[in-house]
Amino acid sequence: MSLSGETIERTLDVTALFNPVDCQSLGVIRTTLAAMEAGEVLAITSNRFQKREIESWSRKFRHRILSMEDTDGRVLLRLEKAGSR
Repeated sequence: MSLSGETIERTLDVTALFNPVDCQSLGVIRTTLAAMEAGEVLAITSNRFQKREIESWSRKFRHRILSMEDTDGRVLLRLEKAGSR
């Protein structure tokens, strides 16, 4: 799959994992990224609250957010796994 010329190796929808107390979706994202190579792109569908958590978590672990699209509260983030540089 490709958006804006970059290949998306995997997709993940974490909207059903929404829990403001433990942010379970981050664990699923972390596990998915662990199985990917550095530089590969993961497309994540989330809600707006999860988006904020994912942004903070990504900065902490130096994963690069390539783009974000918000459509009626559903957010599509494209995240590049750290370690490609």
